[in-house]
Amino acid sequence: PERPGNRREAGETELGYLFLPEAWGRGYATEACAAALDWFAGALPGEPVVLYTQTANVRSMRLAAKLGVTELERFEAYGAEQWFGVWSSITPSG
Repeated sequence: PERPGNRREAGETELGYLFLPEAWGRGYATEACAAALDWFAGALPGEPVVLYTQTANVRSMRLAAKLGVTELERFEAYGAEQWFGVWSSITPSG
């Protein structure tokens, strides 16, 4: 289903994760997500990957930053502020 706004142009592939509380803080999410993004970069070079999380989820926001996900916007949905970002294996040349 479409999300609020016009976010589909940012990318069709979404990175998602869910860990039990017992696994939090052990680096598993960073390791698993980095491996998934590395694989994706090889399989579909240059294709963006999107990530959504609630801004109240501080750990998820920190993970997104570690992974190099760039914030595109924040919006209200599901009764809370949401965060939307995009990751790409191609870095802009400056």
